[in-house]
Amino acid sequence: MTSIYYEYEKCTGTVVGSDHCRGSFHSVLVLLTIFVTAVFASVQETSQQVVAMCNNYRTICTGLGYENENCKPDNKGSIAFQSSLSSNLENLGNQQTVIFDKVTLNEGNGYDKKTGVFTAPEEGIYKFSWTILTWERKYFISEIVHNGKPVLFSYSDGRGRTGNVTSSNSANIKMNKGDKVWIRTWGSYGKFARGGNWSNFSGNKV
Repeated sequence: MTSIYYEYEKCTGTVVGSDHCRGSFHSVLVLLTIFVTAVFASVQETSQQVVAMCNNYRTICTGLGYENENCKPDNKGSIAFQSSLSSNLENLGNQQTVIFDKVTLNEGNGYDKKTGVFTAPEEGIYKFSWTILTWERKYFISEIVHNGKPVLFSYSDGRGRTGNVTSSNSANIKMNKGDKVWIRTWGSYGKFARGGNWSNFSGNKV
């Protein structure tokens, strides 16, 4: 009997007692009762026959609209993007969007390289990171905004320094489906950001 339950769990992906099946508890109980009765009535049947019978009941459950969440793929991390500047940006305007136009990853198609805006494909918590590299005697102050509201800032200031200066920051943001996040200049302080993959913007659902 143990092997029969093993075959049932293996072919359905369901552990007896789990709460992953959605739908009417009464209907599921009836179906399980029918299944268990059939199993007891066919103890002498081969494992292949049990699997075939199990598949029949799974087809019935699917037809009734029930879904085993254990069988669904793990979608964690399937929404993610990675972008960077392909060329230098200079003298951006007040609160102007920083468009990271080179995209190397865009799972879920949430990031728009034409606008520089990420739109959440689904509700959840998202982690974003961005890096700006500026030259000596230059500066670039930026902020990440959620639906137009500032969340965090990044300050890259090469004035009075020798060599390039890089600043990075990251933010965890709870988003509803359709919410938007992007990077923009803080005021009119977007004087110089180096391209060629030195400045970048990325994010993913956690």
